[in-house]
Amino acid sequence: MSKSYWEMVPGKNIPSSLELYPVIHSYLQEGYKILDVGCGFGKISLQLASLGYSITGIDINTEAVKLSKAAAKSLDPDKKIEGRAEFYVGGASDLPFHDSSFDFAVMQAFLTSVPDSQERAGIIKEAFRVLKPESYLYLVEFGQNWHLKLYRKRYLQDFPVTKEEGSFLSHNAETGEVEYIAHHFSEKELVFLLVDCGFEIDYFRVEELKTRTGNKINGFVIVAKKL
Repeated sequence: MSKSYWEMVPGKNIPSSLELYPVIHSYLQEGYKILDVGCGFGKISLQLASLGYSITGIDINTEAVKLSKAAAKSLDPDKKIEGRAEFYVGGASDLPFHDSSFDFAVMQAFLTSVPDSQERAGIIKEAFRVLKPESYLYLVEFGQNWHLKLYRKRYLQDFPVTKEEGSFLSHNAETGEVEYIAHHFSEKELVFLLVDCGFEIDYFRVEELKTRTGNKINGFVIVAKKL
């Protein structure tokens, strides 16, 4: 089986254009064990660890996980980040954790990088499995922006290749080569992805998000509860 783009890209090049939205802090409680799915080089994980939470980050990119571990060691030793932040190499559709292991899960602009809808459903089901009952998944994703000419054109011209509405080809800025397929969600699509996997929407808000290339587009900030 060939490796995906996200396994081979240099870890430092994994996009991380978004910050945590304040709503997350109204859900987090002292002593929580948090899972960061698609943690990249650890930006969000280390922010949460610095606030005192126990964080487990997982990413398919080996170099990114090494960078996360190195960053945890290099931070202020008085904060004892390293003891609260663990990082693993692994896939989100087959998490190496027991059922009901976590109090909270984070997926920040991660599903956009998964081009297959069945795999996206499998990832949400895995998050459901490893979360404790009545706990929450915090999810931020890019929405479909048909009102913007740039994205309307990309959705339409790339549909014969992607075969999915809202998906488009992401090209290397220097070479022009296709690097991966990105997906933008409709509100209905994202809500039913969560609901069909056993979650209920507890918080939903449309926000302006910044893409890896600096474009500002509409997206969704969601907190979903495991029923």
